[in-house]
Amino acid sequence: MKISFSEIEALLPGYLSDDVSDKDRAVIDDWRNESHENVTFYHDSLKAWEAMTLLNEMEQFNSFEALKKVNSKILQPKSANWWIILQRVAAILLLPLMVYSGYLTIQNRTRNNPQEQVMVQTISSRQGMVTQFALADGTKVWLNSGSELQFPTIFNSEKREVILKGEAFFEVTKNEKQPFRVNTNELKVEVLGTSFNVVSFDDDTQSEVVLVTGKVALSSEKGQIVKEYGNIIPGQRAIYEKENQKVVTREVDVAKYIAWRDGNLIFQDDSMEDVVKRLSRWFNVEIVISDPEINNYIYKATFRNENLVQVLNLLKLSAPIDYRITDRKALANGDFTKQKVFLMKKKS
Repeated sequence: MKISFSEIEALLPGYLSDDVSDKDRAVIDDWRNESHENVTFYHDSLKAWEAMTLLNEMEQFNSFEALKKVNSKILQPKSANWWIILQRVAAILLLPLMVYSGYLTIQNRTRNNPQEQVMVQTISSRQGMVTQFALADGTKVWLNSGSELQFPTIFNSEKREVILKGEAFFEVTKNEKQPFRVNTNELKVEVLGTSFNVVSFDDDTQSEVVLVTGKVALSSEKGQIVKEYGNIIPGQRAIYEKENQKVVTREVDVAKYIAWRDGNLIFQDDSMEDVVKRLSRWFNVEIVISDPEINNYIYKATFRNENLVQVLNLLKLSAPIDYRITDRKALANGDFTKQKVFLMKKKS
């Protein structure tokens, strides 16, 4: 009896999770033996399943439901070789990471081109994690804590475009015929082939670009207003002020701004306000400065693999401050509030 694609689609999650009747197991076994294509189809599905199981261990991800969503929502049209997409899911989830691992969300979006449908993926790196991966053109990406990158699985237009929320470091594969563009909320960064760091969080009043090698062109779009800001050169940091659409550029030590790729935090004459912002995102906590005077303190320090308490204790040694940590509180929906850290002046 010939089994349909939809029947295979429905039976595979149970088969892979060893939660299927003997009759249905026999159906899948018979189907696997029908052709080499079916064997390949099965093994690539198994790779994706194993990757999702690994993800489940890391962050309580429901792999059974995930595979069903991959089958039912992403795979369009039905004639598509969906095992290729599953293989891509497995490859991304099993990437070697510099520090920790991030999580992958695939969204069902396609280009407005009837001849060609390109899937768009979103990779998110949770707080305290750094995720490293490669795009279809070979461009290497490091995605920092609490950040998100959206990109097509294949670059097939005049430009290679990605959308960033948060912070990322790019080593762009050179292609003079197809510029690479990073789109943030307002700031646009365009290159041919270079390495640079971009920071653009929605809740910040500014975005920034630090150039390591090559050359990048900066512009912004706010509504119908488009502004060009020219190029920056290696060793420069360009800060874009969102409110007035201005860019300020200065020379910096780039090592400080890209150290996070290796799990390090470097502060060089940074204000406590900047220190708190970076620590809050890295450790996924809410840090409250109780005494305004603390905002004026300047810090110079390097942290490598220290936990939050160790970092706070080191800060105490370099300035007259103290801290208090409160426990997270359970919410009605079962979630928890962020852990809170209160910074105050040390009592004499």
